[in-house]
Amino acid sequence: MLLERMFELLDEDQMRQLTVRMVENRIKMKEHWIELMQQKVETYKMARDMLQAGAKK
Repeated sequence: MLLERMFELLDEDQMRQLTVRMVENRIKMKEHWIELMQQKVETYKMARDMLQAGAKK
């Protein structure tokens, strides 16, 4: 509701700037999420390798 009111009051250039910022924030959020998932995968691979190395002994 507040966002709708803001959109009504902004001119075209301000709308464009706001939209670009919103999209950039969404991109940053997704990039951060991807980095966290990559770290998680690396951790799982490391744990798997350690378990396999321990089982071979």
